Amino acid sequence: MRIAALALVIPLTACQGAPSSPHLITIAKPARAGEALIRGELAVVRGCVVMKGPRRNSTVLFDPGVTLLPSVEGLHDPHSGNDIPFGQRISGGGGFLRENAKGWPISDIERFYGVTIPAACPKDDIMRLRNMEVLEG
Repeated sequence: MRIAALALVIPLTACQGAPSSPHLITIAKPARAGEALIRGELAVVRGCVVMKGPRRNSTVLFDPGVTLLPSVEGLHDPHSGNDIPFGQRISGGGGFLRENAKGWPISDIERFYGVTIPAACPKDDIMRLRNMEVLEG
């Protein structure tokens, strides 16, 4: 009976750990396509960096060199030179690769951009975002 109790405690303890840092998806090489001005708010949802949307969130692919801030409360865009806090309104250049589950197949996005989109990240809406700036007011 004592062995059975220990067997239950060990797996439960193994699941308790420090929260993981957000998963930032950066493309393997710079690639440009049609771009538009995009405004919105970056957030971390289920460990994924997303652009919050009125109906659903979009997984964001960033340019090479974009990194999480040491505080993990935002990211740094070396191309614009800006620190971008999560939860603030921003603007940047970009475009949708998938919208409403239409557009590029996930496998094509992953292969072309040299990324892996984690299972927890939204797959119906995927966008590229670059040259970000925080919007005032």
